[in-house]
Formats: sequence, C-alpha cells, structure tokens
Amino acid sequence: MNLSATTGYVSGFMPELNLRELGGLPCVDGRHVRHGFFYRGSALVGLSPEQQALVDGFGLKFLLDLRAAGEAAPVPDYVPQGAQYLRCGGMRMPDGSEVDFSPEMIQKMEQEMPDLFENGNFMRDLYVGMAFGNPAVQTLVEHLMSGEVPLYFHCTAGKDRTGVCALVIGLALGVTREAMLSDFMLTNEYRRPIIESVADRLPPDTPPEIIERWQKANGVNIEDAEAFLDAIIERYGSAEVYFAEEFGVSADELARLRERYLE
Repeated sequence: MNLSATTGYVSGFMPELNLRELGGLPCVDGRHVRHGFFYRGSALVGLSPEQQALVDGFGLKFLLDLRAAGEAAPVPDYVPQGAQYLRCGGMRMPDGSEVDFSPEMIQKMEQEMPDLFENGNFMRDLYVGMAFGNPAVQTLVEHLMSGEVPLYFHCTAGKDRTGVCALVIGLALGVTREAMLSDFMLTNEYRRPIIESVADRLPPDTPPEIIERWQKANGVNIEDAEAFLDAIIERYGSAEVYFAEEFGVSADELARLRERYLE
C-alpha cells in the first residue's frame, strides 16, 4: 500500500512509528476533520534531529502518553518546547492498576483473568474496558473540549491504546464508522515490516500457530475496535449519550466541538 496516499499521512517518519494524523477523516454530516489538530502514533523516542524538528513543527500544546509507568520510565518521550506532557496508562486491570504488557503484568493477568486467555479475547476485553470510567480517556476528552490542540496521543506501538483513543475522538467529531475502522486498521500497513518479521525473532522450531498469534499481537484486529464501538452503543444507545453520561459533555457542547474541529 502507498501510505502517502492515505488519509492523515505525515511524511518524514519511518512507517514503523505508526505516526499519522486524523485530519481528513470524513464525518456523517459531510464535513471532514481539520488537519493539524490530532496526531497519533508510537512513543516519541529515538527520534533523529530531523524528526524532532518535524515534531516541533506540529506546534503541540498537549502530549498524552498512554503507556504504563514501567513502559515510559526507561524510554521517555521527546517533548517539544511549549507542550504539556502527561502520562496516564490507557488500559487498566479490574483493580485499577495499569496494564503495561511486561512479563510480570502478563503473569498477573493470567492469574486474575484466566478466562480471557482461554477464550483468546483478552485484548478485546481490555479494549471494551477502556470505554468506561477510564482516567486516560477522561483526560483526552477534557483536553479535546478545552481546545488544547494540536495534541499528540500515543502508547508504545501506537496501535491498541492509541487506536481506541482515536476512536473516541472520531465518535466525538462524528466521523463515520467506516472511516474510523479504516484508520484503525492502517496500523497493520504501517507496522507491516514488524509483523512480517515476527518469525525471524522467534526460535526456528516455533509452531506456525504461535507465529500467527504473535503476528496478530504485533498488529490490530478490526473485531476489537468493533467490540469497543458496539459496547458503547449497547450501554448508551448513541455517542451523544455516551459523552453526556461518561464525560458530562452535552449535545450542544459536542456540536460546538464539531464546529471548531471540522470543515
């Protein structure tokens, strides 16, 4: 796929950074998301001076780091001058602790939620869990409403926690479901070199089904995004009620938000 022809493409970065913007996404009312407001991607680490200059050019006012503390501490973000930085883990365990995908956390998940591993839907359940009572999503919506843009939101790979937050912004702005899901699935194109090289990083006798499982883990699955969106509609009936009940954002405030961010 020619990524430069896709909506939201930002030049100057390796595709594996999964860095793009939400500008240009079509909305149900016929308008489109304005360019230059919402950037998504992986952690801003290991950037060259040229890439740092490109990030500086975004004019960021807010940088939301969705990684857990254990992920972020060893590899801190590059934070442009003038940008407010905040780290808030995007995925949570039932007890409220942050999911950091370290070996220790995976073991904890196996012990506390064994059924998630048995049915193979543990990531899907984590996606759905992000929709409700989530401090990171609450923070994202607060900054969205306050107009602290341009903003950059990211996790480690810019795919799961970041992908869900992109869906939240899409819902707030009235982006079509098809466009939200298409943007979500672009991760598999940006990260294709990583996905395709999984077998090279595993022992040579690794069974094909294990290789396939790790390939999926290095990308995203559309069913997970659909489950997130469907859970919101199942509980609240509409995006408008979701924002009113979860975040205290009225329909009139959503309308004003769309006037600000759509064209």
